[in-house]
Amino acid sequence: MKSAWSRERLWAVRLMAGHACHRASLRVGAALLPCLPPRMQNRMAEEAFAWIGPRLQPHRHTRALGALQQLGHNSSAATRLAARFLATSWIRQARFHRLRHLPFPAQQDVLRAMRWHDPLALWAAAAGRRRVICILPSGDMELAMAALLDRPGAPSHYFISTYHRQGSPRHRVLAALQRQGHRLDIGQSGQSGQAWRHLRRGASVVTKLDPWSGDGREPGPLRLARLAQVPVLLLGHRCDDSEAGTLHVLGEFGAESMADGAASLRAAALAFLATAPHDWADLDR
Repeated sequence: MKSAWSRERLWAVRLMAGHACHRASLRVGAALLPCLPPRMQNRMAEEAFAWIGPRLQPHRHTRALGALQQLGHNSSAATRLAARFLATSWIRQARFHRLRHLPFPAQQDVLRAMRWHDPLALWAAAAGRRRVICILPSGDMELAMAALLDRPGAPSHYFISTYHRQGSPRHRVLAALQRQGHRLDIGQSGQSGQAWRHLRRGASVVTKLDPWSGDGREPGPLRLARLAQVPVLLLGHRCDDSEAGTLHVLGEFGAESMADGAASLRAAALAFLATAPHDWADLDR
């Protein structure tokens, strides 16, 4: 009994120490990262996490490694990508730690520095029309959401349902966009019917889409689009060698696509995620 209690205490101490080290590393990273170009930030973080990743975050590393092997990567590639996944996640958090302390004009400069890859000009074509805008859980999804809400042009009226509590750093960014004159309605996750009502009133709904839910059920955003008979605009963000990364407009999928199980949308989403699996934010889920 005493031995079991000692093991539990040791586990708790290690957990708290790891959490404290992680938080301290974010503060240090937020201070030091601006001194380096983004390419160097990525390279140094990947080299560091190749060594400290399994020690600092062993459970996340193990889950990411297992997911990558299930996706077909051999042991060597999976190990490299798992370290890259942890490094990308850390950089994303360190950058947000810095961003949250900047005044809003400086935050807006970062949002508007995000690159857009939209070869078919689908974003501009959405002017004045209702959409369900789905963002994949890749790259810095939350930064991408804020960037598209702040982007000049269409569509101009948005509804976003967020799980962040009022007053939290990420919720404050959305509220700041609202104060800047953007026509943005902010709801709380779990309040059913909000998205439907705003969509019926002419807003475009912005939401996360997880195409790998695996339970066989139709994802809520796709069901919403199918019932409302509106298209889905699919986007995915990539963390790259620029500070804000690149937001890719992957395609627009109409009501007929939703009726056949959204096979083409799922294929586009999975292809985007598979190209850079380390960028998938939920890889260790």
